[in-house]
Amino acid sequence: MASTSGRKSTPVNRRLEEEPYRFDFFQAVRLLEQVPGGEDPAEPARKSVGREHAPRDEAVRFRALPSHTFPPSEIVSLEFNSDTVDPGPAVPEMVVSFMGMTGPSGVLPQHYTQLVIDRLRFKDHALRDMLDVFNHRAISLFYRAWRKYRFSVEFEREAKEGREDLFTSCLYSLVGYGTPHLRQRQEVPDGAFLNYAGHFAHSPRSAISLELVLSDYFGLDVEIVQFVGQWLHLDEADQSRAPAAGEYEGCNNLLGADVVVGERVWSVENKFRVQLGSLNYAGFKRFSPDGDGLVGLCQLVRSYAGPDYDFDVQPILKAEDVPPLQLAGDGEPACNLGWNTWLSGAPFTEDATDAVFFHEGGPTR
Repeated sequence: MASTSGRKSTPVNRRLEEEPYRFDFFQAVRLLEQVPGGEDPAEPARKSVGREHAPRDEAVRFRALPSHTFPPSEIVSLEFNSDTVDPGPAVPEMVVSFMGMTGPSGVLPQHYTQLVIDRLRFKDHALRDMLDVFNHRAISLFYRAWRKYRFSVEFEREAKEGREDLFTSCLYSLVGYGTPHLRQRQEVPDGAFLNYAGHFAHSPRSAISLELVLSDYFGLDVEIVQFVGQWLHLDEADQSRAPAAGEYEGCNNLLGADVVVGERVWSVENKFRVQLGSLNYAGFKRFSPDGDGLVGLCQLVRSYAGPDYDFDVQPILKAEDVPPLQLAGDGEPACNLGWNTWLSGAPFTEDATDAVFFHEGGPTR
């Protein structure tokens, strides 16, 4: 496959096979763990190294370099020869120079390395193979210790094996989705909440953080307008009543304390507004009730703000994109009153801010 510059690019797995010494040890093992376990590309990858699996099932088998010299690279060789001991597909064998029982960095005295070298001259691999049993496990645990604190690598591997890594589980708990039955119920992908876990975990949650979350996720200019007024309707039991037969003291009728005139009260404490834009007409339609963005937006806002606050969404339409009022025709969408209809005898000079939409923001699945 040629790149944009016209040069052919070699697949990274083939480059690893041909020039393993150019790769960092950890990156090489990471790539080998993603290689299919057989000739079929659809076949799942081999097991991760350093766990409870048998070495023949793992992605790579490690050996120590039987030499006194210090090679310039961490990986001396990588062979994909057929496995003559265990049946099944070949297991790559990687010879490393930085760790082992013997070799330039071996933990055993030097004469053990010399003994292995002498036996190999006579085609006797027994001692080397016996020591490589321990080398393989020690090097595997060394790689596993490195991967444990590289959250992106751990996430990548666990996801391929159909599991959830510990770091992801902790992030889900921080954003309020620690139990699996709360996930995959919204239009917003669950991974989006992990991306904004820092904002969700902060307490108290602020309007500025909500602006940043929405602006980053949708790629729009977002402003949170606080203290938006609304009428709150009172239950009959909470309304003020004068004393009457059967209710000699009345209800909520103490002047200066709890008297309320009427069936509703005006409140600016419990509602805010999410302003989007200015938007072109396509963006405006996206956040209309029949668009594909309003529900996901409201679900993200509800997840952040919680159930204690009310809110609505105000997509602002650019003045030059305000459509003319016309009846639906062949191939033309209909105008919806209150959504995308404006009466004007002249072109708009200011952005249209009339449309205000609402969705509860609850789960849809």
